[in-house]
Formats: sequence, structure tokens, C-alpha cells
Amino acid sequence: MTLLWKTLVDLKEPAILIRLFIPFVVGLIVVSLMGYGLFGFILTSDFVTQSAFVQDFNSWQQQAEDTIGGIPLVGGLILWFLGFTVAVIAGMLGIVLGSYLVLLFAMIVTGFMTDSLVKAVHDKHYPHTPYSGHGSMAGMIWKLVKFGLLMLLLILVTFPLLFVPLINVVWFWLIGFLFFHYAIVLDVGQVILPEPLFKKLKPITNWPPTFSIGVLYALSIFPIISFFAPVLAVIALSHYYFDQLSLEPGLDDVDAIID
Repeated sequence: MTLLWKTLVDLKEPAILIRLFIPFVVGLIVVSLMGYGLFGFILTSDFVTQSAFVQDFNSWQQQAEDTIGGIPLVGGLILWFLGFTVAVIAGMLGIVLGSYLVLLFAMIVTGFMTDSLVKAVHDKHYPHTPYSGHGSMAGMIWKLVKFGLLMLLLILVTFPLLFVPLINVVWFWLIGFLFFHYAIVLDVGQVILPEPLFKKLKPITNWPPTFSIGVLYALSIFPIISFFAPVLAVIALSHYYFDQLSLEPGLDDVDAIID
């Protein structure tokens, strides 16, 4: 909770507050362009609406509705129930998939701001704690791609769980959290920590940062909050890593300290 409180307090800083809204603004622009561009084309283009597949599907849907609606007494009730069920399922899937896509987009935008966010936290709270980080951008991207493919493979292998109520929500939430945690820890850790200290602090069983990241990820189920969750996670993790780095008695010889 301490990390979350520090994060909320930092939102009054102009340098951080401005960056908090960058993913949101960029997201609105991209979504608008897609809405007027790609989705507008899909919904209005004759190439799509007049395609054989769409025509066959519409014909099948109409026939099914006529057949079910023709059942005496209960036909209309069955149609209403089916329509209500489809609407609920589509709504839930839309919220889950929408929040995932928005969160992934916000993570990409935030990745370009990690250095400046870390510097803002450092200059405000830890000006006497030097940091240099480790690794490279190419190395980080490669690690994220490999981990992302592993999570995708896990989703494909466990796809039948999608049809098990409650378990599906928990399982796919957990997979998303694992990727979110891995990406944020790797991104912030490479900016702030030397590699030996990073390896010591990065495990998911390191509960103080994991709890804070978990709370922010849980809130990202709401699409609007998804725009802000990665920025807040970077701030929270920056506080934790700088706190740990400041406790090291010899920052120039971290290898010897940890060993």
C-alpha cells in the first residue's frame, strides 16, 4: 500500500501528470482514426457487406429467427432469451478483450516514456541515489517477444478453459497479469538497477511490488483506467527500486555485495 500511496502523491507533479495522460490522448487519436477509417470501411463497404459470407450469414440468421419465432407460445420468448444471452456474452468479451487491447497499447506508449518517468521520480525523491541500469533496448524487446509468445502458447493450450465459468475469468486474468508484471519489471529494472540486483528483486514472489502491480492491473479491467495503469505501475516500481538501491552500501560494487 505504501508504494501505491507514493504513486498517488506523485500525480501532483506536473512532469508526471503530463505523462500520465499521454497514453490516453494518443489512444483517443488512434481509436478515432480506426473508428473513422478501418471500422467505417468494414461497416459500410460493399466489398464487406455484399460479400458471399456476410450474405449467407444474414440469410441463415433470418431463417433461424423465422423458424424459432414460429414456435407457438414460446417462440418469441426463446428469441428474446437468445438475443439477451448473446448480448451479455458479447458485452463481457468486449470488455475483457477491449481492456486487454487498450492495456497493451498503453504499455507500448508508456515504454517510450519509462526513462523520463524514472528520471522524474528520481529527481524528486532520490536525487542522491545514482543509477545506471543495465541491458539494451534490443535485448529487452527480444525478451518481451519470447515471453509474449510463451503466454500466447499457454492461452492456446488452455483454450478449453474459456468455456468454464469463473475459471476462465481467473485463468486468463492471471495470464495477462504475468505478462504485465514481466514487462513492467523488465522495463523499469533495466533502467534503474544493475543486473545482479535486478535478478535478486525481479521474482514475482517479491510481494511488495507484485501486490502494487497486481492492484493496478486489476483496475485495468476498466478500459479507461487501462490507459493509465502502465504509467502508474512504472512510478510505483521506480519508488521500490530506488528504495532498494539506496539501501545498498556500495553502489559501485553491487556484485560483491550480493555475492
